[in-house]
Amino acid sequence: MKILPKILFAAALTAATTSCDNFLDINNNPNAFTAESVSPDIILAQALTNTAAIYTGNNPSYNSYASWAAGYWTKTNVVSGYGEEQTYNYSTAYYAGLFDNTYDNLNDYNIIQTKGAGTGFPRHAAIARIMKAYGFLLLVDQYGDIPYTEALQGASKVTPKYDKAEDIYKDLLVQLKGAIADIDAAASNQAARTVSTEDVVFGGNMTKWKQFANSLQLRILLRESQTNNASINADVRTQLAALQTAKDGFITSDVVVQPNYSQNSGQQNPLYNRYAYTVAGTAATERNYQVPTQYIIDQYVNNNDPRVSQLYTLGSRIPAGSTTAVSGYIGGVLGEPTPPGLGTPTASTRQASRFLGANSLTAAGGIFKGLNAPTPLMLLSEHLFNKAEAETRGLFTGGNVDAKKDFLDGIKASFIYFYRPASTSLGTINGSAYTLSALTTSGAPGIAQYNTFIATTDAGGSNATNPLVNFDVATTNGDLGKQAIIIYQKYLALNSIASVEAWDDIRRTGLPRIPVSPQAAKGKLPTRLLYPLSEASTNTSNVPTGVDQYTKIFWDVVD
Repeated sequence: MKILPKILFAAALTAATTSCDNFLDINNNPNAFTAESVSPDIILAQALTNTAAIYTGNNPSYNSYASWAAGYWTKTNVVSGYGEEQTYNYSTAYYAGLFDNTYDNLNDYNIIQTKGAGTGFPRHAAIARIMKAYGFLLLVDQYGDIPYTEALQGASKVTPKYDKAEDIYKDLLVQLKGAIADIDAAASNQAARTVSTEDVVFGGNMTKWKQFANSLQLRILLRESQTNNASINADVRTQLAALQTAKDGFITSDVVVQPNYSQNSGQQNPLYNRYAYTVAGTAATERNYQVPTQYIIDQYVNNNDPRVSQLYTLGSRIPAGSTTAVSGYIGGVLGEPTPPGLGTPTASTRQASRFLGANSLTAAGGIFKGLNAPTPLMLLSEHLFNKAEAETRGLFTGGNVDAKKDFLDGIKASFIYFYRPASTSLGTINGSAYTLSALTTSGAPGIAQYNTFIATTDAGGSNATNPLVNFDVATTNGDLGKQAIIIYQKYLALNSIASVEAWDDIRRTGLPRIPVSPQAAKGKLPTRLLYPLSEASTNTSNVPTGVDQYTKIFWDVVD
């Protein structure tokens, strides 16, 4: 593990502005940097921007790893490789950068927190405390036991011990509550520096940071809410009961990072830059490698869900016994021996649908949206589905009445996200047009399509009788139970933008029941990533032994 501070610092970034020239670049010679020479407000924008890239669009990113594991992506016939994605035979090199890069990013936040608390930047320190919980949660959920209490201590602790995942979970909740208390305390501190444009998430709105901390607590508690440990389960119920009435409430809009992405080298939205188009406007290399699975396409098509047209282009195939190609939404099967292509179909090949992503500043909607689109850290739809699950399972009060409202609002929020255009304005992103109020605004993007979706008829009658859409006709338990359909619609909402949250749900609940690659060595899905070789080489005495890609995280109890 790289334990020396690596501050992602750009020369044009100052305490007064976040319009930096190379805000995705990595700092030169990180080991020569001393934390004492930089104030927390200068570091914050870089740290937040890098978190977003690691989460969604970097090479590697949590989103790209999970988009394969969760059944959203497969390969085309124009590229070889992707053996580990298709067989689940993970090595210590597979997505190893997630481990090191996340710890590097956590070092940034650790400096902001420790330095900010004692130098007049308590609000910056509180933000860093929240984001440290965010980053450690990502690590625990993919690796299980990790360095925590002895991590981020620089040269004084180069071989940190590994803490138990369930113990880290407990402390993450403590840290989030502590961050909220820190923000409240800073309000009466006349000497405390305010947060301004260096906050590329909420623009210095500390109430929104408290709401985000509460929503993160809900994510954490829900994830560990179905273990076989009676003590954990009881504690989860107690904490959720208190959380439901938290005075600052929860997020009311997508939580996104927007450092003013633009069409310049190192400044485009990272997901768009990697999988859509380059700064020069040419197709990104990996645009030709990944296509949607037929499974995820079918979930939209079979339920007359118009979001499919916002996510994918049409493909084509030549049906058996015909010489004429027909268009449709066409994907592949992860691990199939003859994957789909991208050119004109033949009798034995398919032309796959591709991810939408126009190479212009005006690209609207979809997964990639545009080069200047913000990068999500948490979607409003995810939070609403989390609330709905907690309510229908009796973990929150409100029961199925409130759960139904949050379920439908979660679908609406997803429609708004996929239909809304890219924007460079923090005010537009976090303003009334894209908050909860938009769910009752007929002119909001995606609302008309949502209303049509709910009322659409299909071969089986209508979505009014479809338990995957209509909360009232879902059963109490089982694959069409209320928890199951909440997880199902959440899966559709997180598609390829926050895939790691869907992957965590699949491991936690077994839902939805995604196909297993036919090349899977053990005939089943993996359950985790392996510790990188760098850890085995430098921290040998502490790295857990006997771990493979089927060793479960403590909250994963469903086979």
